Amino acid sequence: MPDSQPQPPANPGGDAGPHAAVPGDGALVLGGARLADGRTVDVRLSGGHIEAVGTAGSLAPGPRVDLSGYLLLPAPAEPHAHGATALTAEADGPVSYAAEDVQRRATEAALLQLGHGATALRCHVRIGDVQGLRSLEAVLQARRALRGLTDLTAVAVPRLLTGAAGAEGVALLRDAVKMGAAVGGCPDLDPDPTGFAETALDLAAEYGCPVDLHTDASDPARLARLAAMAGGLRPGVTLVSLLPLQEP
Repeated sequence: MPDSQPQPPANPGGDAGPHAAVPGDGALVLGGARLADGRTVDVRLSGGHIEAVGTAGSLAPGPRVDLSGYLLLPAPAEPHAHGATALTAEADGPVSYAAEDVQRRATEAALLQLGHGATALRCHVRIGDVQGLRSLEAVLQARRALRGLTDLTAVAVPRLLTGAAGAEGVALLRDAVKMGAAVGGCPDLDPDPTGFAETALDLAAEYGCPVDLHTDASDPARLARLAAMAGGLRPGVTLVSLLPLQEP
């Protein structure tokens, strides 16, 4: 809601205003809210969850916020962020990948997203090269620190997964998944894109974790093949089409 939007007055009958705090343990009714489909409803919250949705005025009386004239939407999610390198565009000199700096950046970026209403964040973290798993460990530490505020998912992104050069990537990705990361990567950047996708999907299936793959959308046939390969893991698979694809 823009800051310039007039604020509805508190209900003369004693209802709380639109910025009232949710009671710690009791229920709170959001009254007269308009949904995206045009319906006007009451929504009862309890224990941090939506307990009931009914037609306007239908829910039992109690602590209440009058949302007449307000549009009520689910909290947005940020599906693609890079917490390890966030907020570095204007950095002077080389970016620091010390654990405390990565954790600070990931935490600050997540809190900025939360300030705009996004309560879920998917953070892609490069593994391998000189950093190994250190950046991922720092992002996972940020996730632990943010628990209860925002839902941060860390996605481990190896450079290669096939051939002799990809053996280290496979081992690191397996360790990353054991640490609590989801499987990610760009199959098209591997000399064997099909082999990369197969390895990533097999690991995700083995550990029962989500998988998030990025591919060049300029080739519909390639995109269709990748979607067919991932079909057995639905709904835990995210395919992101990039055009044109560039190495992260």
